[in-house]
Amino acid sequence: MYQKLVPIIAIFLLFTSCRDEKTDSRVKQVKGDTEALSFYDEGLLPKDFEACKSGNCPKIRVNYLKFREDREAARAMNQYNEKILTKIFNNTEEDTNAENIKAAIEEFITDYQNFKNDFPSSEAGYEIEISQSVLSQTKDLLVLETDFYIFTGGAHGYGAKRFANFDVTSGELLEKDDLFSDLEAFKNFAEKEFRKKYKIPEGENINAKGFFFENDKFALPENIAVTKNRVILVYNRYEAASYAEGELKLSIPKNKVAQWLIY
Repeated sequence: MYQKLVPIIAIFLLFTSCRDEKTDSRVKQVKGDTEALSFYDEGLLPKDFEACKSGNCPKIRVNYLKFREDREAARAMNQYNEKILTKIFNNTEEDTNAENIKAAIEEFITDYQNFKNDFPSSEAGYEIEISQSVLSQTKDLLVLETDFYIFTGGAHGYGAKRFANFDVTSGELLEKDDLFSDLEAFKNFAEKEFRKKYKIPEGENINAKGFFFENDKFALPENIAVTKNRVILVYNRYEAASYAEGELKLSIPKNKVAQWLIY
């Protein structure tokens, strides 16, 4: 399933220099309109898996957030977050059917052990690393940031970022259409900012500097975060440029786009 890693373009989901009050790994509280949401770090290492106690095991370093399930919003966030985390293990050849992150890692371990059984002399190793934190929190919106790196052989692995915007009251995972009252107007503004940053004159093909937007038309990335003070756009590797270009980031002051923001 993972012998050839084929990165997903549409990853939801770098370490940015423009973070808004990012939390540490201790128990924290996110205040909503009524009661507080508390969360904590959940960690998974090879020792947490039975299959690793008696056989070869890939490198596993996984830390993610769990909200204490004492209210409906927390339960909803945990359910959505499990889906976000398990999707990291998807690729275009075969998707995981795991229902949670631990089950997805167990599949990853099994695939690695099958690989080592088939090719015992191979020095190639598998690796999964996931870290998660709160990028921003307000009374209405909470933004999780997930950074991951996955390697299953080949010239290099694949690392990417995912943002997840949650409505604090309901715990609902918000899509782009939920964040903006006029997504098309925001996209047009973002294109102007993108052209300005990468020095692409208006009217010139958006791919003139080596980008590869589909049909030569600017598109918003899968990853958009609405923080306290900024709207952050991140294009992961292969989404709009080559792997060598790394991720592309556009950070827009919130007051410039406030007219189109719902949160």
